[in-house]
Amino acid sequence: MAQQKSRNFLFMLFAMLYFVQGVITSYQLNFLKPHMSSEGIEPDRLAILATLALLPFIIKFLYGLISDRFNFFGYGHRVPYMVIGVLVCSLSFFVAYFVDPGESFGLVAGLILVAVFGMALFDTTADAYAIEIMPPEDHGRVQSFMTGGRATGLIILSFIFGILAARFGFAVIFLVISVILLLPLVMLFQVKEPEQRSAHLRFDWSAFRVMLHPNYLLWAFFLILAWFSFQGIDGLVTFYMSSDLGASETMLGNYGTIKGIGMVLGAVGLSLIASKINLKAAAFTTLVLVTIGGLMLSFSSNLNSLLVLALPWGIVVGLQWSAYAALTMGITDLRIAGSMFALFQMMSNIGIASGEGIATSLSDNMGFTGVFRLLALFNILLIPLIIFILRRFSSEPDIAAETSDELFDEVAITHEDDLDY
Repeated sequence: MAQQKSRNFLFMLFAMLYFVQGVITSYQLNFLKPHMSSEGIEPDRLAILATLALLPFIIKFLYGLISDRFNFFGYGHRVPYMVIGVLVCSLSFFVAYFVDPGESFGLVAGLILVAVFGMALFDTTADAYAIEIMPPEDHGRVQSFMTGGRATGLIILSFIFGILAARFGFAVIFLVISVILLLPLVMLFQVKEPEQRSAHLRFDWSAFRVMLHPNYLLWAFFLILAWFSFQGIDGLVTFYMSSDLGASETMLGNYGTIKGIGMVLGAVGLSLIASKINLKAAAFTTLVLVTIGGLMLSFSSNLNSLLVLALPWGIVVGLQWSAYAALTMGITDLRIAGSMFALFQMMSNIGIASGEGIATSLSDNMGFTGVFRLLALFNILLIPLIIFILRRFSSEPDIAAETSDELFDEVAITHEDDLDY
């Protein structure tokens, strides 16, 4: 049973699931655009692919709804969906290895999309599983393990991918990813969910009413804007290095490795800020640092300066990936954990998709440094917004009670009854 697994086992399970996400993210962030560009794919088509590759995450609330609602043939609401997602993702990358992007770009793009659909499935159900089985006081810590695991994947595989791409070409990355993706299955097959869910975990349509409260709508709006500016900046760095500054594959790998180390430090920083102060302070700090980081990147005109910035920017990325997610975990109703958390993640991914696509397109007209500065300045406008939102949540801690007589009473039930550490 999942409840019989140790606390450390659960932390390591989530770290492993996000480790393989880091492997995929390493390719998406650091090698996708240089890879496709080397095959003669134009920036406009790259922008379309990059945007479409985020589409599965925009609609992943459907995965959450399905896993919240349906026990998969008696095997559980979360684990079997994670297994399916991992297998689909692995198979898609394996097949993509044998396709030439220059000759069949549409097929490669389609396989990447299928892989990302699989990734979105196991990502959504892993998030819901964490919300259900981890007590509120561990939300910051489990997000640190998730971000740390993802960052470790970036560190190790960015370095390895850079070496492999220089020696064997970019395509070999697909094959390596397909094998590494199978690693979480070793731990997932050790987990068995309860045959019957506890009352406070059972799906209830009425729980969705809380999301209509103005505070939750404001939080969703903030997530779109915050991720739009962040991803617009972060998604261009390696493209800038390869396109304008002539960075080699090895140099791109070195950047990703250093950035990944920073992300681990950022994840540790989240735990420290959350334990010493609170998660709201971590969210505010993240927003300020994204603005500063974007401006610093805009004044970097050579590869050496970008490598120097890789570590501090990685810290910012680690905070960005974990702080908002930990805050969202705390306001998610356990009865619709997959759906509700995924809906907020959908808002984030709308911001990511639009930021990725618009920033990549603007780079042709404004130049990379111009886009960095524009988005950093835009991000400044979000500082008063997050202050306003956090104050509203602080002044109305029992928002859900306004939308349903029993809603927040059940959400307030601790997870301790469902855990046996």
